[in-house]
Formats: sequence, C-alpha cells, structure tokens
Amino acid sequence: MRRFIMKKIITLLVFVAFIFLAAISSTQQSEKSLFKPEIASSPLAQKIFSFIEKNREAIIEEWIYLTEIPAPSGHEEKRAKYIEEQFEAAGLDETYIDEFGNVVGIWKGTNQGKNIIFAAHMDTVFQGVWEIKVTREENLLKAPGVGDDTSSCINLLWSIRALKDAGFKHANNYYFLATVGEEIGFRGLRLFLDDSKEKFDMLIALDANLGSLSYGALGFGGGRVVFRGPGAHTMNSRGVPNPNLAVAKAIDRIYNISVPAEPPEKYTIYNVGMIGGGKVNNAVSQESFFSIDLRSGDQAELAKAARQIEEICRQVADEMEVEVEISLNKNARARQLPGARHSTLVRTAEDILKFLKVKDLEIDPLGSTDANAGIERGIPSINLGRTYCRYNHSLREEAEIEGLFVGMKQDILMILSLN
Repeated sequence: MRRFIMKKIITLLVFVAFIFLAAISSTQQSEKSLFKPEIASSPLAQKIFSFIEKNREAIIEEWIYLTEIPAPSGHEEKRAKYIEEQFEAAGLDETYIDEFGNVVGIWKGTNQGKNIIFAAHMDTVFQGVWEIKVTREENLLKAPGVGDDTSSCINLLWSIRALKDAGFKHANNYYFLATVGEEIGFRGLRLFLDDSKEKFDMLIALDANLGSLSYGALGFGGGRVVFRGPGAHTMNSRGVPNPNLAVAKAIDRIYNISVPAEPPEKYTIYNVGMIGGGKVNNAVSQESFFSIDLRSGDQAELAKAARQIEEICRQVADEMEVEVEISLNKNARARQLPGARHSTLVRTAEDILKFLKVKDLEIDPLGSTDANAGIERGIPSINLGRTYCRYNHSLREEAEIEGLFVGMKQDILMILSLN
C-alpha cells in the first residue's frame, strides 16, 4: 500500500513539474515580435523615411550644432534649453524641464495604450571642455561627445518631427526624455522615475553603438580603499606600519578572487584602476589608496565579490597594523527581469535590427545605460544603439553619419511596431 501511494505521489509531482515547465515555455513563446516587414513598407513609414531623407543635410547641421553646445555632467542647462524649445516647436502636447534638469516631452495617445519612455542623455564625460568644434570628414563627424550621446538626442528630435509630419496617430502615450547625469550613474532618469506618479510600461534608452541591444542591468560594486598609518622618516621607519605595503598585499590577494565568466547573465569582472600614496621619497606613507572597478550582471555574484574584497582589506589592515577605510558602491545593483530575453520588447527590437541588416548585432544582458534605471524598478527596458562610434569618452571621438540614419529608422520602426 505504501509503495502504491509513493508511486502516485511521484506521478503527481512529475505531472505538476511538466505543467510548470510547459507554462514557462508557453509564456516565452507567447511573447512574439510586434514587427512585420509590412510596417516598414507601409505608406506611413515611407512618408516618414522620405521626410528624413529630404532633411538629411539639416539633420547633420543640427547634429553639429548640438554637439558644439558643451554639456558635461552637471552642466546640461544650455543643451536642455535648446532641446525643450525643439520639443515644443515639434508640437508635443506637453514640454518642460523638470526640477532635476531633464527635458520631458509628452505626446499623448488615446489613453487606451501604454506609457512608453524613449530616452537619450544630454550629458558628456568632458568636464572642463567648454569649446567644441566638430570636424566633418566624408562619412565621419569628429568631436568630443559627437556620438555619446549627442547623436541619440538628434535621433530623438528628428524621429518626433518625422512622425509628426506624417500625421502619425497612436494609442500609446510617449514620453520623450533628454536626461541629465547618465554618465554619473543614470542620475536624471532615476530621479524622474522616482518622482513620477505615472506607471510606465516600457522604457527604451538610446545609447551605445548601433547593433547593441541590451536588456539587463549591469551592477557596479567598486569603489576606493584607503590604508592609513603613522608615517615616519626612512631612518626611523624600521617596524613602522606601511600603508603602501598594505595596498600591495591587498591587491595581490584580491586578484586571486575567482569570478564567473559564464553564463552571460552572471558575468563578473574587476580591475584595480588606480593606486597612490605617500608625498615624499624619504618617508613612509601616512595614507595610501587603490580604486577598484567591480561589475556583474548578477547581484549575488556582485555582493559575493564585494564581500571578499572587504574581508581581504580588513585582514590585511589587521596584519599590517594600519587603519582601513573601505568605500564600495552598494547602490548600483545588478538585475535581470525574468523572461526579458524572450520578451516582446526584445524580440521586436531584434527583428527590426535584422530587417535593417545592421552589422554586429549584439544582444546583451549586461547593460550600462539609462535603461538600467527602468530595469531596477521592474519596468521592461532595453537599450538600442544610435550610430557607429569610435574612441568614445576621448577627445578624438568620432561617429558615422550614415549610421545615424539607420539608427533613426530603427527608432521609428520601434515606435510604429509598438503602436
């Protein structure tokens, strides 16, 4: 009798497991792409693309103009004012600069659709660079910030204008954002989302190279470690704790920490980028430091590595009889939304990129853009590229002109498909 009951229980458990796995498979399969080639060949799309082609030189000229407005993180005001004026001139229903400095343009639908954000960031990494001159050479524009992320701002502006010119009607409410502080931790979009009373259904950030499609939030756990000691002249230094030696020992042990490279969702990596200490050659340092960059697509792996780094540094401090101050980032958490890879949003974007024959298509769970702000809050979010760029974050940054127009088609087809 007992054997009979156990057999029944096992059979029931197998059946439940089968139903559960079938439900997961069905959910993944049910999320289909919204893009169809007919959307791109429709009279509406052709009218939109014709408008863009007709304004090709005007688009390039405005791209140059906007690039030459300096906008280092924290100083985006002039660029924001210009973009707000252009949002208003394009005829969006509501335009304003919020209290955080983001430019917001709202294009209302029938109120029966979804609330969808398209975001491009205004800020650049070039602190102290107040004079920018763009150089045009054949298919390239060259200047700091020309690609990252000024090109996305231009994509956003001209996509809106083209859609408006074609008389695009839609059910969704579109929130077009030009954000501040992306380069310093997605600050602007995080603040906008936390402050907003609206519930957002999707978020599409525009950043990175064309062909990039990311759907996960890369977590950041790095920071700075400082060791301190009493210091002493070399002649009196025998037996005196040396913070420089503590830095060396800590770094050596940290590089023995094992972190995963596979699967992509758990990819984790670290790097000691800076070290320093001491003020003169003939004295033991009183204060020495190193910085560490730690990144992961998995929060548990991120926390585990950070914990190991802290343990090593405290152990070294005890051994060397020095003080230690550890400041690691605990706010930029890694997150992967369940089923994101097979979601409607990702599949739609993937099909559009394939239709446009975009080279170097890369679908990646390790995003580090404004899309992270949405993913952190449980909003289905992706990042799409803008054009092909080289030497990002350097003064010799350059971006391809033709790629911009492909990126614009990508954005427009995304909006048409989601409608």
